[in-house]
Amino acid sequence: MSDMPIAYSDDETMVLEFLDHWEGCNIDVLLGYFAEGASYIDMPLPPRHGKDQIRIYLDTVFSAFSVRIETLNIASRDSVIFTERVDYLQSNADPSVVVPLPVTGVMEVRDGKIVAWRDYLDLRTAEEGLGIAIRPADAAMTGIARTQEQAA
Repeated sequence: MSDMPIAYSDDETMVLEFLDHWEGCNIDVLLGYFAEGASYIDMPLPPRHGKDQIRIYLDTVFSAFSVRIETLNIASRDSVIFTERVDYLQSNADPSVVVPLPVTGVMEVRDGKIVAWRDYLDLRTAEEGLGIAIRPADAAMTGIARTQEQAA
């Protein structure tokens, strides 16, 4: 193995900084990384288009759990950035519950801003680990609701 330092592209550096900011749960900071008409989708959930929909989604997420992201690998080709990550989801209802969620992400970057973000993950891992149901509320948004077992 080489002892040479890793040289990241400007876009890779921006994506790494963005992912590090998730731990702070600061929606305004996170939204600052998106272009105005950006899209964001956690497969298999419906996409969110534009900062307003992304803001609503992030508010919903952070009301249920916090997120710390460990980036295992990052690569890029032109303005497309690929990440292999483990997102650690910590329940707000029970902070002792932390769910490691393997994620592969693809971000398209233009002029230093995220214009498209697609995350590929196993939704069931998050739902079962956190004890919540994560499902579409309508075509543009995602609802997060407690499962019947937790409500009982």
